[in-house]
Amino acid sequence: MELMKRRDFLTITSTAGAAVLAGCAMRCPPVQTGTGAAAPTDPPDSDALAEWKWPDEERSLLEVQGPDFEVVVRGCSDTDVLRLRARTVPARLDLTDVAARMARTMVDASGVGIAGPQVGLSLRVATLMLDYKTDKPHTIFVRNPVIIERSDETVDGYEGCLSIPGVGGKVRRNSWIKVTYENEEGEKITTEAHKHNAVLWQHEIDHLDGVLYVDRLLGELMSMEEVRIKRKELDELPPEGSHIIPGSERLSIRGRLNSIWPGIHRS
Repeated sequence: MELMKRRDFLTITSTAGAAVLAGCAMRCPPVQTGTGAAAPTDPPDSDALAEWKWPDEERSLLEVQGPDFEVVVRGCSDTDVLRLRARTVPARLDLTDVAARMARTMVDASGVGIAGPQVGLSLRVATLMLDYKTDKPHTIFVRNPVIIERSDETVDGYEGCLSIPGVGGKVRRNSWIKVTYENEEGEKITTEAHKHNAVLWQHEIDHLDGVLYVDRLLGELMSMEEVRIKRKELDELPPEGSHIIPGSERLSIRGRLNSIWPGIHRS
């Protein structure tokens, strides 16, 4: 995908990715378990909005005409924002245009989630396409999300990131979380997320804390083609505790049985 003029697109192959991102894993935060989530920040007080000021760089991004933001890509000159803890958003700050532009940016980049820092805004906001693995995906824009509870159970999956294009890798996440956030109307929402949705929430909230998925990497980086193969293999696995055999294994077993008893599947 071609980005706009201000940033050069960073192409990373599976072999070069490890070298380019060697300095990226600055921290290795452990997967949190149980209720040991980060303490929620205090909600902005009534004076927060009056005192709010946009930094010049962020103001210039908002004033740029166009339907989309540019995605901040790892390795370019202006990626410090990816490593900062984003600022809490005052409750009544109007972010209607920001929400719309972030959603378009995410879709145009073929992503399922994008956080404020990824578009150059050090704000605790994110856009998520929940239930993207189903036939009824829906997109939400959230402010100041906080994980207040986590499962002890974890799940391993293969993640990529719009800000680290071309590569992905294996990451361990909590399989269930409870999250509080504010919606576009300023209402406080508490929700639970499981499996793919839980992973998506954790990935985007990490961005708000200056953490990238490569900080949690298990093993080596791989090309996105390899990631897609690994994801497909995981999707074909039967549920835990199930005796259902994945389709590819059923075919191979049927082939072996046919070689022994050629007529076994003809009745």
